[in-house]
Amino acid sequence: MPADVPPIEPPADDTVPARMRPVVSGRPTLSRRLVTAYFAGGLALLLAGTIAVIYLTVDAYDRAEQVTVSVSRSPKPAGDPVSTAVPSPAEPSGPLLERIGPQRLANGEKFVVEGERGAKFEITVRARKFRKTGCDSYAKKPEHGGYLPTQLQVKVLSGEPDVSDYAFRFQQADGTRFNSVYGSSCEKDYGAFVRRLVAGRTYRTTVVFDVPNASGDIIFVYPTIDVLATWHLG
Repeated sequence: MPADVPPIEPPADDTVPARMRPVVSGRPTLSRRLVTAYFAGGLALLLAGTIAVIYLTVDAYDRAEQVTVSVSRSPKPAGDPVSTAVPSPAEPSGPLLERIGPQRLANGEKFVVEGERGAKFEITVRARKFRKTGCDSYAKKPEHGGYLPTQLQVKVLSGEPDVSDYAFRFQQADGTRFNSVYGSSCEKDYGAFVRRLVAGRTYRTTVVFDVPNASGDIIFVYPTIDVLATWHLG
């Protein structure tokens, strides 16, 4: 290079033509403070949304619980004092028979019974003449004084009542009871009931009681130990 040629000096204003500026490639770099601010804001929004969901859930549950309680419980009127008294025991549910006693009937009178399992039947009891001796040698000798033959009739109105001739007994005024015996050989229709009777049929038989005399009652015990009716004699 010749010595008399001066060197080329750069422009004094640092201005570089656009065509000479370097091109920046890649993503712009964000500052750390800006990233922290964005993260904190997102976390705050997420936390606020979670709290809102929990609040709505608890509120809905409380309302549902209030509805259930209001339906299942009826509030007492205002001013109604709370009763602390112990409830009295209920009246025993035993049969009406225990309170009013058995039905008292005359000899030969009919009596309608409504039994178990829908059974309904009509009973007629008619005591005959008291005798002290039998009609033949086959008659069993009475042990208490004599024979009291009694005709029993059961008319079944409905169902299948379980009635036996052993449910009928003779009872004296002092409460002494006597069961039926084999017979005096004087009765033609002597026999026994079948235990399961059929609706629409009428059953008859004669039983014989070995008793001191004919002063007393014929009682009907049904179904087990209760005396439902008595037929007075004499």
